[in-house]
Amino acid sequence: MKKMAISFMFFAATLTFVSAQENNFDKKFRFGIRIAPQPTWIKSKDKNTTGGGMNFGFGFGLITEFKLSEIIHFYTGIGGDFENGTINYKNDPTNGYIVGYVTDKEGNLVELTNGMDPSTLYASGNIGYAGITTRKIKTTYVTIPLTLKMMTQEYSGFRYFAQFGADLGIRTKIKSDDTYSQVVKSGTVTVVSGTNTDLDLKKDASLLPIRIGLNVGLGTEYRIAGTTSLMFSVNYFSSFTNLMRNTSKYTFTDSQIDSNNKLQFTFLKQNLIQNALRINIGILF
Repeated sequence: MKKMAISFMFFAATLTFVSAQENNFDKKFRFGIRIAPQPTWIKSKDKNTTGGGMNFGFGFGLITEFKLSEIIHFYTGIGGDFENGTINYKNDPTNGYIVGYVTDKEGNLVELTNGMDPSTLYASGNIGYAGITTRKIKTTYVTIPLTLKMMTQEYSGFRYFAQFGADLGIRTKIKSDDTYSQVVKSGTVTVVSGTNTDLDLKKDASLLPIRIGLNVGLGTEYRIAGTTSLMFSVNYFSSFTNLMRNTSKYTFTDSQIDSNNKLQFTFLKQNLIQNALRINIGILF
């Protein structure tokens, strides 16, 4: 009888341990992976530049999650986000507003200054592009989410959560595809429509390649076994910081030759804000 009692107690303790392990949805530390197809777009705060609608981007990354309380977790990690956004420029040559820039023979942006000599500017294989109407901007960021994840209790294997916090991004690449209507070679203007692809905008982007933005979202987790769960969330991201220089040194909205036969530029005002709707699909262990 004594042996049976001891055996029963051991069996009961084992069941309790296994049950506790299986129901431990909230480890103190969890990690996982995610992928994120994401509609992305750019807004402009300048009246002469307008957003051109949504494009498609993609993200991925590692997730780390720290339990702060029964319902509050700290969610972070590291990943990459590849985002696209289109903007449209005003094109009004009659009133002296036509967006343009100059590239060297390697296709890099040439810095412009008032008082330049026109013959020097368009020497050595430099090419001018003007009448820029549409620009598709393509960026790559290393991103670190810093959010609080507020979770419900488990219902039939599901837990629901809300996220609120910020994203820190480090820009590693920024390029554009530009639609133009004029080309200038050796000072001669040719009216011809075309696209200048993969223009490197690094020189004209914000000097500090750091982006900080709002990250809020709603989602759910489904526990498939033990502490392993599938995750799905939709997060809205909006940058607090300007993607570009406030005033360009490379892109102009008007160029005139003064009485001394020198160029005088009016430079493009830039205030571009990146946005995304991230559809996160992942697994947490």
